[in-house]
Amino acid sequence: MLPLLRILIIEQDPATLQGLSTNLSKTIPNFERDDIHIDIIECLELKHALECVEEDGDIQAVVLSWDMHNKVGERMYSRFIEDLKAIRLELPVYVIGDDTKGLEIVNESEEIESFFFKDEVISDPEAILGYMINDFDDRSETPFWTAYRRYVGEANDSWHTPGHSGGSSFRNSPYIKDFYQFYGRNVFVGDLSVSVDSLGSLSDSTNTIGRAQESAAATFEVKHTYFVTNGSSTSNKIILQTLLRKGDKVIVDRNCHKSVHYGILQSASYSIYLASILNPKYGIFAPPSLADIKLAIENNTDAKLLVLTGCTYDGLLSDLKQVVDYAHQYGIKVFIDEAWFAYSLFHPSFRHYSAIHAGADYITHSAHKVVSAFSQASYIHINDPDFDADFFREIYSIYASTSPKYQLIASLDVCQKQLEMEGYKLLNALLNHVEEFKQQMASLKQIKVLAKQDFMEIFPHFSGDNMGHDPLKILIDISELPYSLKDIHKYLLDEIGLEIEKYTHSTILVLLTLGGTRSKIIRLYNALKKLDSGKVKLSKSTRRARLPENLPAIDLACIPSDAFYGDRESVPISKSNNRICAGLVTPYPPGIPLLVPGQHITNDHIEYLQELASQGLTIQGSFDGEIYVLKGKVKK
Repeated sequence: MLPLLRILIIEQDPATLQGLSTNLSKTIPNFERDDIHIDIIECLELKHALECVEEDGDIQAVVLSWDMHNKVGERMYSRFIEDLKAIRLELPVYVIGDDTKGLEIVNESEEIESFFFKDEVISDPEAILGYMINDFDDRSETPFWTAYRRYVGEANDSWHTPGHSGGSSFRNSPYIKDFYQFYGRNVFVGDLSVSVDSLGSLSDSTNTIGRAQESAAATFEVKHTYFVTNGSSTSNKIILQTLLRKGDKVIVDRNCHKSVHYGILQSASYSIYLASILNPKYGIFAPPSLADIKLAIENNTDAKLLVLTGCTYDGLLSDLKQVVDYAHQYGIKVFIDEAWFAYSLFHPSFRHYSAIHAGADYITHSAHKVVSAFSQASYIHINDPDFDADFFREIYSIYASTSPKYQLIASLDVCQKQLEMEGYKLLNALLNHVEEFKQQMASLKQIKVLAKQDFMEIFPHFSGDNMGHDPLKILIDISELPYSLKDIHKYLLDEIGLEIEKYTHSTILVLLTLGGTRSKIIRLYNALKKLDSGKVKLSKSTRRARLPENLPAIDLACIPSDAFYGDRESVPISKSNNRICAGLVTPYPPGIPLLVPGQHITNDHIEYLQELASQGLTIQGSFDGEIYVLKGKVKK
């Protein structure tokens, strides 16, 4: 299976269209490209051309014949390009037309890749075809991966770290050679030292690593992209420590990932927490309301940063453009943790909710969560016009290993190219699979897939704030099933090998990622159908857990870092009333911090924790029923 360069030619005159297509097709063999397949499709109408682009993800170039003498709407062609880019932002458009009108045509749209004289294209099509092939090669280039693979293939003698020396210490050992055999040769010969200057330095962004990061920035349409090899947890902390100083105010979604809370601790900044909106029936939370965010900004106009989660674990999406624009009015930078939404820019169904599209200053993507990179591979994207690159690199160096895993860097390089070249096609297929799955699930009586309408009903601000939902986060309501969650989990694991991504007392979450297939969805549906019909050998359970209705507010008694790094002691939860919390205490599920360092603990918090503990939920940050508080400190 070869990469496919499919060229769509749009010309409204049938004879001219036939001539263009025929001449270009005859020219293809001249380029002797055995490594790619090139074909051409034709279209007479702009409307039909948009349908082709929408349906055919293999189209990698569009040739548009622009007739300046056509008076049917002065902006017909530029509007067409706008509509095309709204479907596939990355798709290059090559315009052909009258050479005397070339400057006028180019002035009509900033999205034209290049202009060619139509008569020359007909008489000498090699020029435009060569241009398109060169662009295709540039877009599909993997600077680091290509150089890395070539270097590994040379099988150089290893006189440097790592100590296994290309795997020889494993290969030649009767005790651990099975480790080598399990992973295979390339894993070990590809485990290189940073001594390989030609590949470059991750900490300094030199040579092929630097070029790979520049290529990723072009794919994601940002000013800078940096590769991180120890997860978005680290990416988040790098950004927070780059932007915040001791005592700086940061407005933060209470529901943010714990790495954000730890990053705030490390920066010694002061948190303004946005209220959590929790639905106790399903045990899921929504992003903060737009009204709450605006109020927090208005009450803290001296804040340096606003931190939000771009897509919740359950797929709930904020209309970030409104948020970013409002924060920027007050000079507040915006950082969006978009760990679960790295594909947001590459399909029109998601793009409106993309943090990059919204103009956020800093964005992190966990490339390993839903797109094609190894675990711990992460992107940092930067669009901040005031970005301090030198200080950023110093903070980056605090966290980054001086011996990064080259395989992780390579996976980030190939991951962004997949999004560039076939992201739209893969996402389109997944969305079609989900829609088919939902249609089949509608026939079940006790199990349902939660959809946009359900979220509108359970979260009052959903409609008014123009929130959305990522359908690739398949949230399934199992509250009506007469079985325990533990038995359901075990059944799904035994029946179809499904390890549930996340669960609450009444839902299970299934992620459909770029590695998702239709057959996996069919197996899931088959298992759920059996559960729904009762054709399973499971014991029935009448117990129904439910989260407490209200999540107590956070009231800080001091800067979180002062409490976290202060003198601490451990006390039973039941005896922590009026104490100041010194650690992060997070019940899971739903994973929302109940207590943060510096927080005044009240009886409401204690009762909430005791209720969850009685249901057998995990309380992260609680050790044998005790939590850490500031030593000797009691809230007055």
